[in-house]
Amino acid sequence: MDKNKQKPDQANKPKEKDCSLLTDEEFKAYQEKERKKEKRAKGVFSAIWDAINFFS
Repeated sequence: MDKNKQKPDQANKPKEKDCSLLTDEEFKAYQEKERKKEKRAKGVFSAIWDAINFFS
């Protein structure tokens, strides 16, 4: 048998992440990062919607 193969139950098991609590500064940085992502996504969808409306 091949020793490098994992057992099926171990192969599908997701890796655990560090579940420590965030400090206030870390949480604010996380919120700002998410806000920027959301703003960028809204901008992209807004541009697509405007292009659809322009050409229709």
